[in-house]
Amino acid sequence: MSACRCETPPFDYRDFQSTPVGIDETNGRFAEVSIETCRHCGTKWLRYLVEYEAFSESGRWYRGRLTAEMEQALTPERAVAMLESLTWHFYGGSYFRTTGQKGVGPLCVDL
Repeated sequence: MSACRCETPPFDYRDFQSTPVGIDETNGRFAEVSIETCRHCGTKWLRYLVEYEAFSESGRWYRGRLTAEMEQALTPERAVAMLESLTWHFYGGSYFRTTGQKGVGPLCVDL
């Protein structure tokens, strides 16, 4: 059985139903935090998007599989720690010059 579209970059926004959680203002990031539900398999993903308008190629996003417990505890300010606690996550954007790769460990969200 092949993996769902939500597990194989590059991702297409049309494959997800997005629900905003809020804005993470930590360190002046103003990052968008949302829960994305795959329209094909129903998997929920935590998505974190940050871009620094004054700097070209600064856009970066992260997406990690969200458990029910994580969803209950999720706030915009906790999103980075939750993503970093996962065994793996996806990342991409102009900062990384990729449409999506698998990664582990700390996120690069600040300038």
